[in-house]
Amino acid sequence: MITTRITFLLKEEGLPGWQVCALKQLCGYFRSIFVFYNLSRGAHTRLNQPLNVLSLRNRAGHLCQIAIEGLDAELACMVFTEYFNEQAILLSTSHRKNDAAEQLFATHPAFSLPFVCRWDYEDHSGFTDKHSALHYLAERIAPGKPEQLLAQLNQRENISTTALPNRVALPHVMSDVVDTPVLMVMPLAQPLDWQSASSPVSFVLALVLPQPLNRDIVIAMTRLTRWLIDDLNAQLLLDAKREETLKGILLHVMAHDHTEY
Repeated sequence: MITTRITFLLKEEGLPGWQVCALKQLCGYFRSIFVFYNLSRGAHTRLNQPLNVLSLRNRAGHLCQIAIEGLDAELACMVFTEYFNEQAILLSTSHRKNDAAEQLFATHPAFSLPFVCRWDYEDHSGFTDKHSALHYLAERIAPGKPEQLLAQLNQRENISTTALPNRVALPHVMSDVVDTPVLMVMPLAQPLDWQSASSPVSFVLALVLPQPLNRDIVIAMTRLTRWLIDDLNAQLLLDAKREETLKGILLHVMAHDHTEY
């Protein structure tokens, strides 16, 4: 079954009743299933159920996503993309790449971190084993000192595996090879055995943090790791097909306390 996704920020009005009703009417033109996610709230419901959508208390600046599944999901994605391009702040869509996303990350408070964070992304075809994946990470993150970082990553794995039960690996260390936090994201085309009791991983999210850590970095990384434990949240990363979708979700998670947002 075809699945498409649209990710967007709500404008000043949030998601008022008239707009929820308009979205329900749009859903009726297609045979697909529409699921509405308020990522800021950590909640979701069917888009064609207005009362349930309104109950999520959708506010300005909330990051939301619509997943469309069905035989006409691609056509529906095109139509809904145009709708949200006018009625919301479009971040990403399966329909096309959004070249304006980087400007959003740089200027919108929904993605604003109180520290500089280096982002890196690689949609990788796959590795032969876990060691080769860690070696690649070390060379990519610290090209001047890959051996040192690789040793630190291996030391961390020897303590306990960084594979989560939800097909995500979270290799993370503190190291003096970086002076700002580095977030390296790698969706894998082929599942990789992470040498753990969990399922093979399909998504690697590496964190390399400077020493010493300040309070702002600790808070942001704690938010991220807690968020990743939830299987539904991990699935959002596994299902994302565009870099801007992943970057938007992860920056937003680190930037805000979603229990209060």
